[in-house]
Amino acid sequence: MSDARQYKIGLLGCGTVGGGLVELVNRNRSLIRERTGVDLTFTRILVRNLDRERPGVDRNLLTVHPEKVINNGCDIVVELIGGLEPARGFIRNALSRHKHVVTANKALLALDGSSLLGAAAREGVQFGFEASVCGGIPIIHALQNGLRGNKIHSITGILNGTCNYILSRMEDGFDFADALREAQQKGFAESDPSLDIDGDDAAQKLKILSELAFDGSIGSGSVETRGIREIKAGDVLNASRHGYVIKHIAIAEAREERVSLRVGPALLPKSHQLAAVRDENNAVLVNADAAGEVLFYGKGAGSLPSASAVLSDVIEIATQRKADLRVPTRSLDTVQGKEGNRSYLGFTVAHANAVFSIPSMLESCGVSVISSDVSSDNAGKPNHIGIFADAPVKRALRTALHSISDLGLSQGKPTVVTVAC
Repeated sequence: MSDARQYKIGLLGCGTVGGGLVELVNRNRSLIRERTGVDLTFTRILVRNLDRERPGVDRNLLTVHPEKVINNGCDIVVELIGGLEPARGFIRNALSRHKHVVTANKALLALDGSSLLGAAAREGVQFGFEASVCGGIPIIHALQNGLRGNKIHSITGILNGTCNYILSRMEDGFDFADALREAQQKGFAESDPSLDIDGDDAAQKLKILSELAFDGSIGSGSVETRGIREIKAGDVLNASRHGYVIKHIAIAEAREERVSLRVGPALLPKSHQLAAVRDENNAVLVNADAAGEVLFYGKGAGSLPSASAVLSDVIEIATQRKADLRVPTRSLDTVQGKEGNRSYLGFTVAHANAVFSIPSMLESCGVSVISSDVSSDNAGKPNHIGIFADAPVKRALRTALHSISDLGLSQGKPTVVTVAC
């Protein structure tokens, strides 16, 4: 298309996702031009180190000065450096100069998303953040557009690829440490994996989705958050014996004028829609009043999947097809989510008598033991016990766990996982 309109991108950050965006634009530039009538080019690209080799990236575009990106005649600023600062300052600077902005910065959006959306609306510019949640899955677009006429009842998802990869490997017989090590070797986990395996990454994503789905801002610290550090190989094996898989699940539910948000491990029946989601893949199950249950599935992270999401925002803004910004105008109160009474409990034991003492202690505290499975080491000595239990009163379970710990019946923290319906 000879009369294609030039659209200029100023790129802040050329790491995994930024490099993927440059690769994707270069690879599909003619295809994008033919389909949209827009010719995408980069003006300048902010990097930390000018000497680092970046295959496929024009070195003449690189700079270590952010103002040369934001003030260099670009139509849109794409922020891919991550973190709170200086990313927030760069975005606010770009908005104040009437630049459209696209970001993949989930941490910043979870903390300050409403304020940034409001600033964009006041400046009359667009703000895209598809890549902030679930990489290449277009869940933000679905909530902003396709499901806009629906009342959302709930969102249930596997939002963290690191946790899902580790738990998938544990289903294959790995222990936690080996599964984490492999995830790090393959680039699915950071050298410090705390943000992922402690549940905070999924909590940030759930907050972003919930503010869109339920049309309101949600306070920081509103997501009940648990990670997967305590999951043992014996727990995964016991779950499988009983027809379950352990997944790290994020759940947001509308409850009249309030919402509940929680993230943590759960036992899902193998027949559940999310049970077969493995490795680094993500999935989001949206329950809406008109559309019913809608499942979104795909790569949750990685250079090109995330770059694809960034590019979709850029193209929508460049072609003026992006929906008007939805800026939250109310604050949503949160309430503790309702969970079932049934839990799975996993204990590492050092003495054979603990196999009998632990169920007895649970029963004496008012926790009903449904079944127990004992695993042994290579010498035939019991080393793990997995228990399915009902605790109609949650306080009874907490009391029992404290007593078991105080008596030294279990080594380390026990595994406590909710059993989903």
